[in-house]
Amino acid sequence: MVRTCIALACVVAATIAPGQGAAQTVDDTLSNVYQLGAVVIHGRAPGLDLEGFMQHVKTDTSFLHAFLNMRYWPHTVESGLAVRNKGEKEKATLYRKGQLARDGAMAELHVDSSAEGGKLRERNGEMRYLTAELYEDLFWPKGTWHADNGIAAYERGRGGRGRMEEYKDELKQFMFNPGQEIASVPFIGDKLALFDAHMAPLYNFTIAQEHRNRRPCWLFSAAAKDSLNGKRAPEDATVIKTMRTWFDQSTMQVIAREYRIAHASVMLDFDISIHVDNTVVAGELVPTFVRYDGDWDIPLHKRELVRLWLKLGGWEVE
Repeated sequence: MVRTCIALACVVAATIAPGQGAAQTVDDTLSNVYQLGAVVIHGRAPGLDLEGFMQHVKTDTSFLHAFLNMRYWPHTVESGLAVRNKGEKEKATLYRKGQLARDGAMAELHVDSSAEGGKLRERNGEMRYLTAELYEDLFWPKGTWHADNGIAAYERGRGGRGRMEEYKDELKQFMFNPGQEIASVPFIGDKLALFDAHMAPLYNFTIAQEHRNRRPCWLFSAAAKDSLNGKRAPEDATVIKTMRTWFDQSTMQVIAREYRIAHASVMLDFDISIHVDNTVVAGELVPTFVRYDGDWDIPLHKRELVRLWLKLGGWEVE
């Protein structure tokens, strides 16, 4: 089941800050693969070198905070999901449109319109696809809850809630703390730590300047190498194939992130691409668009092909 959770994207996460010693080791290891875009960084200004960007990717909390805002500030949301088992011609689809409302300290996500197509549910009403079940639970929570977008409150709510919640926490850690090892995930957990000394030589890292969402940004990119020591790199040597993060130059908040993860083995097979855009409203970082495109297969479940998207707007930030 834990492998299933790796296959669903864009949920809130916790941040685990690494030690300084490890970062220095990685920086030394990567001196030969560090590349800069044209006229980007002059010299080694503190925080604007490879080590600085690696540390910031691993310790950033702005991305998490943006998604915590999804359950805090009033906004509108529109989303669509299409999923099918491989070999099936018919897709199961789910479209929803709604808005988050606040009543004092309480929040609730109201569904204004909804449409389902294909064989989305079993006869008992439960979701036929596990991806759809997780998607509904994570992005369309039912009932009311106490609104709190603080990271400390989120941390206090983790753990001790059953194995499924632990699986979700592992997913959250992976999705919002890229570059961190997750030891509890078998077969690939250590390969997620792309900044560690044993993984970093398998990647090319670059820093450039780009405008993203109308803001000047630093673009920090990691891409798995095609070849190593003159030979084609093994496909299973890496899990994170590409990752690009746009940091606002003035605040270093994550304005956007795109990445692709892939792995193929008897026990676990997936190929997933994720795209997230954020913006700043009245000083608060909030999501505006999420896209997920995945193909994954785990034991005891049929292979699922999944596409989903969310558009968020009308943010009412005070």
